Amino acid sequence: MDDFTPLLEYIETHIENKLDLKELSNFMGYSPYYLSRKFMSDFGMPLTGYVRIRKLQYSIKDLLADMKVIDVAMKYSFESHEGFTRSFQKLFGSSPKVIKNYLQDYSVPEVGIPAITKTISQENTKMSLVDDMHKMIYTILGNSFEELSAGFCSKIELRLLSDNTISIFDDGRGIKLDDGGEVHEEVLQNLFSGKPITKVEYARMGDLPLDELKLVNSLSESLQITVWRNGNIYRQDYVRGVPQHALTAKTNDSEIEHGTQIILKPDSVIFEDPVFSKEKLQSWVKDNYQELADKITITPAC
Repeated sequence: MDDFTPLLEYIETHIENKLDLKELSNFMGYSPYYLSRKFMSDFGMPLTGYVRIRKLQYSIKDLLADMKVIDVAMKYSFESHEGFTRSFQKLFGSSPKVIKNYLQDYSVPEVGIPAITKTISQENTKMSLVDDMHKMIYTILGNSFEELSAGFCSKIELRLLSDNTISIFDDGRGIKLDDGGEVHEEVLQNLFSGKPITKVEYARMGDLPLDELKLVNSLSESLQITVWRNGNIYRQDYVRGVPQHALTAKTNDSEIEHGTQIILKPDSVIFEDPVFSKEKLQSWVKDNYQELADKITITPAC
């Protein structure tokens, strides 16, 4: 059995049905044991897990169309509201309610996932994960160095924290989030607000340019941005690209007059166990901003 296309199309057509392993194996004309083993071998995940992911992806569209959570759970044949919410939060990191309230838009990914390429070694796979994870930081640093090059910033501080979390701070102007006292939350959302990306989708993306803050945010298990500007401190928290609350603002009572700090943790489901390398970060700075390299400090994790 080399072609799973009929099975994947069947799942899409009947996505609102319960779709247990027995029904799917009967459709394909194989025993449940053989179909399950073959799907796992070729795709690297259980068939039932793939079905659940597709159901949850479709459910986001209905939540954004203002359907009630319980109605969405029943539409996609989950046994209970609680079971749906639990599965949803485990996959996307945010509850259905948070997605419903704060996610801007969402398109259901195209059907299908790539078969595992058995010729790719685990070592090469891990190297690719490490490279993509560091590209996320290069994107953020690139923005800070632009501020530095333009003369609006005097320093960049990068700290490697525990649990593979990283902090990037520059004392630049800070993102303009207000005008005459009016806060413009949409400015930050247009720059950063992404969408949940599953490991399945990431595997289909190929070589990622990672040149957009939205994509960086979407691949982050958590991302917190703090902006110091015009006597105020603004803060927003994201999980896998989704804002977790409305933008907060308070009077600046800190020693920092202006600047931006981003603290992020790459999605551990996608990137697994690679860790940030001080040497790779230093090498990127030297290759791209050698004349400004003395303006950045990189502090390794304790």
